[in-house]
Amino acid sequence: MFRRGDPRTPRLIALGMAFVFATAGAGALAPAASAAVHTVPLSSLREHPGTLNVAVGDTVTWVNDLGDGSPQSVTGGVLNSPELPQGATYSYTFTGPGTYAYRSRFAQDLLGQVVVAGANPATGVLPPNILSPPNLPGVGGIAPVAGGDGQARDLGDGTQLAPYRVVDGVKVFTLDAAPMNLEVSPGKVRQAYAFNGLVPGPVIRVNEGDRIRVVVRNHLPEPTSVHWHGMQLPNDQDGVPDLTQQAIEPGQTYTYEFTAVSPGTHWYHSHMDGDQEGRGLYGALEVVPRGGDIPADRDYRLMIGDGPLGFVFNGKSFPSTTQLVARVGERVHIRLIGTGPEMIHPIHVHGGYFTVVAQDGRPLKVPQEMDTVNVGVGQTYDIIFVPQNPGKWMIHCHIFSHSESAQGMTGLVTILQVDPAAVPVPTLPSLPPILPGTTGQG
Repeated sequence: MFRRGDPRTPRLIALGMAFVFATAGAGALAPAASAAVHTVPLSSLREHPGTLNVAVGDTVTWVNDLGDGSPQSVTGGVLNSPELPQGATYSYTFTGPGTYAYRSRFAQDLLGQVVVAGANPATGVLPPNILSPPNLPGVGGIAPVAGGDGQARDLGDGTQLAPYRVVDGVKVFTLDAAPMNLEVSPGKVRQAYAFNGLVPGPVIRVNEGDRIRVVVRNHLPEPTSVHWHGMQLPNDQDGVPDLTQQAIEPGQTYTYEFTAVSPGTHWYHSHMDGDQEGRGLYGALEVVPRGGDIPADRDYRLMIGDGPLGFVFNGKSFPSTTQLVARVGERVHIRLIGTGPEMIHPIHVHGGYFTVVAQDGRPLKVPQEMDTVNVGVGQTYDIIFVPQNPGKWMIHCHIFSHSESAQGMTGLVTILQVDPAAVPVPTLPSLPPILPGTTGQG
């Protein structure tokens, strides 16, 4: 099995993101130029991690302009410059789409990343929640379908729905694992590992009985694998290196395929080591039961992390966590997922009690009413909360060192904004029929 320190060379990653880059002295973000050559003064990265948006075939040239006589470098993945004395440059031409995080070996505050082609930023303001309205047939709030038209969509909780295409009746998803710099809270940038440029990775949402195929491409500087946590599937699809498969080496692609027969809230994650998982290699895996999903007006997920990114809900620490919205009297479905990799977190919802209706994807024969539930590493809980009063209600880990400091709230805290008036609820689109030989949109 791989051990850190083994020199590897990652390949290019196919993500889909568009970012902007702040050049030295600019004072604000501006769109990347369309020219094929881009110049990055290293001084522009100090204290302000820079993201440069380029096209396939563009060349980026870094210049050591710091003026203090110190050598610098550009290091990360395929980027590996020699020592750059003052005034020296290093150039790299990008031949495929991807995201590349880098830093200098000699100055830890010099951080940046290059994004080659794409559409959606991995951070920033997200569009409204995509949910099902009440009174849809058969499920009392959530349609018994998944994935809609195969398009990627924001889910209003800091996660995004995974796109897919349909090939011969099989839903095909793609996961690209690669390093990225992630701002988990204002001014706090961490070296993350991400699927498709997202932490958490995209939400894979399918119907019970769907045949799914997931193509995993490894652009990390080390081997990886993906485990489908809670899934009943063939042993050779379980994703455990050196046991059910060989590890996916840097630059390699591996394809998993199985039928989704385990309904409920589950998740997927790297099974290489806890560090990869702690850096963000995980995502929700939701299998909608044939009889319909848990009836609710709102459908959110909170993936709880405590690794190298710090204490995070869906990859963010308060105050950067995504505020959830609801209205008085609505059934709010929250999927709690313990990604770890190390700790148990008692999650408390302010404003009254909630009902635990499922654990590890399995409906409870006797639902439990409580206001705090211990979520261990690997566990999932489906809870229903019906707010009775408007206001801003905390959802947080009740171990205070995980959620508060002398300066106030931090870490594992998010807010449920409850409005007494109607809040529009967008529709999760219904699933089109799948015909052999067709390709869906994704």
